[in-house]
Amino acid sequence: MSALGKETEETLEGPHVLIRPWLRRDSLAQEQWPRYTEPFSSLWNVPRSIFFSEALRANFSSQRFAWAIEDHSGHLIGRISLREIEPARAAARLGISISQTFVSQGLGTEALIMFLDYYFGPLGFRVMNLDVAAFNRRAVRCYLRLGFEHVESEWRNAGNDPSLRLLEDPRYQDVKPHFRRGRFETSIEFYEMVLTREQWLARHYR
Repeated sequence: MSALGKETEETLEGPHVLIRPWLRRDSLAQEQWPRYTEPFSSLWNVPRSIFFSEALRANFSSQRFAWAIEDHSGHLIGRISLREIEPARAAARLGISISQTFVSQGLGTEALIMFLDYYFGPLGFRVMNLDVAAFNRRAVRCYLRLGFEHVESEWRNAGNDPSLRLLEDPRYQDVKPHFRRGRFETSIEFYEMVLTREQWLARHYR
């Protein structure tokens, strides 16, 4: 697997977006993104409840890497990141966020296709992991179209997030199977999804 050195300095360019290394100024620009308006959007990033033993931790790199997604006018429209890098398995966990202004325009999908070619190509990875809120159907559909497979589910504590009140609204009854409501807490279903290099190449380079 690549050591993620000079390769991460590359800029990838597609028909509508480009991907480049994340810069400090990008963090400031991301803070200016408008808030998401989708119901339950505040619950998209409930953290995973994982515990790394010392033996398991030894298999992971503590490094994280991030890239900016820009349109051709220079607007920061998204962020891609890698964490939980496993050199022995040539695997990492994907993170991606797209500004509310640019969602549902196909730009995130275009960026992911470019990045996956880069990830499984020059960067030398063989497995990509990700986790996504099961009720975030737009994101789940995108990942399935790209070839990711749902391998298991995890239920995460949502605390007392105010958006949970929407579960009483008849308009959102279709997402209720992805929520477990107890007397004192509510849990949310998250999908664990995986894509291998072999699956990616077979699907996109037949």
